[in-house]
Amino acid sequence: MSAVRRRSKYLVLLVAVVGLALVLSACAFLKEGSLSVSQSADIGAAHVHFVLCTEPEEGHCTPNEINEPPEGSETVQYLIGIAVPKGAPAPAAFTAQPISPGTHPINFTRDDQVASEITASNAKLAEAELPPEAGEIKPWPPAGLEGVGYLSDPVEEEEGALGEWAVDAEFGLPVPSDGSPFTGPFVAAITEGARQVSSEHPAGSPVHCWRFEGTFEEGEAFCGPTVEEAQVGTSDLKIAAPPTAPVFVGGKATPVFSLNLGSTASSLPSFNVTATSTLPGASVTVSAPNFAPPAVDPGTHRSGGSETVTVAVPKTAKPGVYEVTITAKTAQGGTATQVAKIEVTKPKLKLGKVKLIKSNGTVKLSIGVPGAGTLTVSGKKIVKVKRTAKGPKTIKVTIKSKGKAKKALGSTGKAKVKAKIVFKPSNGASVTKTKSITLKKKLG
Repeated sequence: MSAVRRRSKYLVLLVAVVGLALVLSACAFLKEGSLSVSQSADIGAAHVHFVLCTEPEEGHCTPNEINEPPEGSETVQYLIGIAVPKGAPAPAAFTAQPISPGTHPINFTRDDQVASEITASNAKLAEAELPPEAGEIKPWPPAGLEGVGYLSDPVEEEEGALGEWAVDAEFGLPVPSDGSPFTGPFVAAITEGARQVSSEHPAGSPVHCWRFEGTFEEGEAFCGPTVEEAQVGTSDLKIAAPPTAPVFVGGKATPVFSLNLGSTASSLPSFNVTATSTLPGASVTVSAPNFAPPAVDPGTHRSGGSETVTVAVPKTAKPGVYEVTITAKTAQGGTATQVAKIEVTKPKLKLGKVKLIKSNGTVKLSIGVPGAGTLTVSGKKIVKVKRTAKGPKTIKVTIKSKGKAKKALGSTGKAKVKAKIVFKPSNGASVTKTKSITLKKKLG
């Protein structure tokens, strides 16, 4: 593997120490200085980019050198290890796209065995006694990161071939255990390896990395330490869902969403905020259509704010539970969303038993109201009564006769009246009930 010999002093020294004759010589490796990490949408996934090329040397790609087999070609599989922050969702596959003409794409598929094997190989490398001139060896995965392994489809290498491929892979941001935003930075570290493929050791066989000791067996993969590392400051927005908000038909629901930003980016993103609801006919508005987070706390790298969504419920709305979705979007297309629920109900009045007060010809009526608002009891033959409530409660009202009903009560001891009971919620449409009542009074 001449490219590795040229690029890594420790391999040359190790080969000399153990007397190893490496059979792999033609491989595509990381092009020096090509690794970068970015967050193109201001929030959301981290974009990992790097370039592979044949026989890289001092930032350039050189033609393949085939030492074995003698016919000048060999079939290999490439191993790529990408170490990222713990919990970062990794892609199931990626494709190395050709940059140079005449080359073909190389497909890589996630393989957890590759990651564990490279890790085990690096553990043995850390124990190896290398001469001082080998320089610093950076193990893989670096501390604080977790490794993700990828294995390529078989690739036919040819003597003298010159190739270069670009890799672009999206890794999601980790979600801390408390659900808070990831503050960054997002770090990526690359390692690489390769193995020969043959009829005795087909592409589907288990991956086993040489442990930097003993004899390099046919079919084993040669796996190295961290080759390059890069990072980027990131921003992450989490929107917390408020509790289900109750609202009466004809009222307004006002769920409040907490916006929490974590960032180590050089500049903070700003957001356009919109909201929608599954409630037919509802009018939906946000308290501030633009959210510019205040500066992050230098100790926690977090900032935040809130948005109130106002949902005007039509008087014709059917009772039920509906969703309210808030979306915060950056100018670059990064989005964060959250869903809250509102429960629409019709206010109901509960009328209790009528209690006759025959000594004065009045009635005590208990009325249960569902929330804050104004209760009014009126009628042509009764004295109007108005009461207020700060919340759900039972209100007792006294119904007194007037006019002809009062005269009839005084002369006959009876009077029939009809009470119109109206409750106007502080937030919602009015509800009305009527009740017929016979007033009685002792005469004489």
